[in-house]
Amino acid sequence: MAGTYTHRFHLFVRSHVSSHYLAALLSGVGIGFTVAAPIGPMGLLCIQRTLASGIATGLATGFGAATVHLTYSAFAVLGLGSLAQPWVEANAVGFGIVSALTLLWFAIRTHRCSIVLEDVGEIDRVRLARAYLSAIALGLTNPLTVILFLAALHAFSTQAATAPLIAGVFVGSAVWWMMLSTIVATARSRLTPRMLSLSSRFASLMLLALGITMLLRIAQRIF
Repeated sequence: MAGTYTHRFHLFVRSHVSSHYLAALLSGVGIGFTVAAPIGPMGLLCIQRTLASGIATGLATGFGAATVHLTYSAFAVLGLGSLAQPWVEANAVGFGIVSALTLLWFAIRTHRCSIVLEDVGEIDRVRLARAYLSAIALGLTNPLTVILFLAALHAFSTQAATAPLIAGVFVGSAVWWMMLSTIVATARSRLTPRMLSLSSRFASLMLLALGITMLLRIAQRIF
């Protein structure tokens, strides 16, 4: 009889722990998806690269952004987010300048790049690596990403199952980028080369306008 009660207790504890981890994972997915979904600098960059080079480059850009979200969530769970918040707020102007200049560089560079009409089997690993690493660089200096994660800090502080929560953030972010890249790639397949070139250049101009707008807002804050 005692063995039966012990077995039932172990099953209860195991199911409770499993549901706890599942709740943390789902919370992380929701946070990751919510942070990634707003169309900002990274979203425009993902759209432009998908239009210019195909879905693989768009996904590489998106996974770079998801890696940044994973990093920020890990910092938040470790308690470093609340410690870094005063420093981030004090250096918001510097972050904004670096992010705006990086965005302008991406806009000018992508505007000059030609459209890649490649076969499905042809994959340029160097280009994918550059897309991934450059997306990380932009994401780490993007004030919008920092602000959104600082706003979500209370969600991290209420979760004890940290590993599923962090993994969920990456999954939720990656799901959004896969959705966005797939939608843009589907539209890309239906465009003529000329329309594709015009669409890519328009996206580049949007990046350029966003970078200039960021610099103007920073100038207003300084002066």
